Amino acid sequence: MSEGKRVMGIDFGLKRVGVAVSDPMGIIAQGIDTLANDSTLVAKITDLVKKMSVVRIVVGKPLKLSGEAGSSAVEAAAFAQKLRERFSRETLDVEVVEWDERFTTTIAQRTRTELGLKKKEREKKGNLDRMASQLILQSYLDSHR
Repeated sequence: MSEGKRVMGIDFGLKRVGVAVSDPMGIIAQGIDTLANDSTLVAKITDLVKKMSVVRIVVGKPLKLSGEAGSSAVEAAAFAQKLRERFSRETLDVEVVEWDERFTTTIAQRTRTELGLKKKEREKKGNLDRMASQLILQSYLDSHR
């Protein structure tokens, strides 16, 4: 990845979507937001892509332990396709890839507990989605070094 270009990670959910971005060198992921999954979602992500010079989006695909795609993985893949279509219409050169995200939510829950976050903070679901998106993106970045 060229310097100055960022990668975005997405933890797709039916209610909320966690968003993370890499540093310009593509080494470290940082959770930046949790967005409502509503009719404005694709537009909000498109705005972030433009604002942050994102060249690739990694959409977490929650496969089953067997490696098969369940209903959540199908929903995530459909969302990834919506992004591809939007970027194509707007002639944005942004690659959208799907990434195996098995266990990221479980790891995020465990990490929040281990960090000693107060129960009230741990129970905020938006924090969990943002952290899961960070884990998805960091996994992707680490595997592409």
